[in-house]
Amino acid sequence: MNPYIIEIINALHGVDWSLAIPQYFFFTGLSAAAFLISALTYVFGDEHYRPIAKLSLIVAFTVLIAAPLNLIADLEQQGRFYSLFYHTHVTSPMSWGVFLLTTYPLLIALEGVYAFRAGFARKAQQASGSKQKFYAFLALGSHEVTSETEKRDHKWSYILGAIGIPFAIAVHGYTGYILGVVRARPLWHTPLMPLIFLVSAMVSGIAFMLVLTWLMVRNEKGRINWTLIDRLAVLLGWTIITDLTIRLFWYSIGFFYSYGSYLEVIRFMFRERFTETVLIEIVLSLMIPALVMLIPRLRRIRPLLILSALVTIAGVWLFRWDTVIGGQEIPKTTAGFYQYHPEFWGSKGVMQVISNWAFWLFLFILFTWFLPWRNYDAAEPEDDVVNDAFDAQDQVVVLPKGGVQ
Repeated sequence: MNPYIIEIINALHGVDWSLAIPQYFFFTGLSAAAFLISALTYVFGDEHYRPIAKLSLIVAFTVLIAAPLNLIADLEQQGRFYSLFYHTHVTSPMSWGVFLLTTYPLLIALEGVYAFRAGFARKAQQASGSKQKFYAFLALGSHEVTSETEKRDHKWSYILGAIGIPFAIAVHGYTGYILGVVRARPLWHTPLMPLIFLVSAMVSGIAFMLVLTWLMVRNEKGRINWTLIDRLAVLLGWTIITDLTIRLFWYSIGFFYSYGSYLEVIRFMFRERFTETVLIEIVLSLMIPALVMLIPRLRRIRPLLILSALVTIAGVWLFRWDTVIGGQEIPKTTAGFYQYHPEFWGSKGVMQVISNWAFWLFLFILFTWFLPWRNYDAAEPEDDVVNDAFDAQDQVVVLPKGGVQ
């Protein structure tokens, strides 16, 4: 609040949505992006991404299981969250969100049944006794892995993946829609908000899968699949360019052609919060990573590539924070701006977000340990050739007389 303005009577409307809401938005965005990456293989038939297709499904499902817990944590009475299921309204984005959050995970699970069926069938062939029966049950009662069963698995993975694409887009697009329809919040009230959230979600999701590919995906020789990582990096670079373009439209229209409270909000973001909004979110988290991803010489500096992906992930989370919390720091009726400092403990504090990440990590470790997600046979054959070529290029030395050693 502005200390130089004295208000006699006014209604205070502080920050109602806590730290848990940016975390929820971030996780639903990761889920949508991971599912769309898996759809590149299962729906669009791009074999380059097959080594991470199943892993992307695991990420999409586990993140979406952890995400709604943030909504429950943000409620004043957490025990009444079930009322969202029977207090519905067809024109309410939140009611549609409840529908999406219950149907979309089921679609992912059904697609996973067919995506992992062949792996469980192979485990059933190698097991005996109760384990064999258990794996056969997970493989839909069959031990066979034939061309016919693979065609059936591909058919249903394709159908369920194609149905899931609009659900994945909607499950995160509605979060931007919730903000965009609020007229009382000038920072949120723009038809670009759902699109901004979707594209930034793809940025964080691709960067997230890039880091997981670097950490977990190996071929039979135990080498990192840099060919796949390079493909993800280029895809990430162009997605960042798209994100920057949409933000340019959002900021420029607001800065040059808006009036009243919206103009004051934009000026506040670019003047009072210049370091956070411009230097950290735009330059450090988007522009520099885009250059690293799209310039081959920079991309070959592998530590810089991974670091840029991590910074991008953090930058998107910070964007969620600035949008959700920053939008509420702008008062509806009072003068000046609110100040929000999250508590450390409690259902709306920092530890809640940390515990939510820990819960997701537990689910992720459990699912990746149990589900047969690895595809050694799908590792790109030219991966070793590319790595050797990079190594050889780094060892080239030009002699004084023009010779090469």
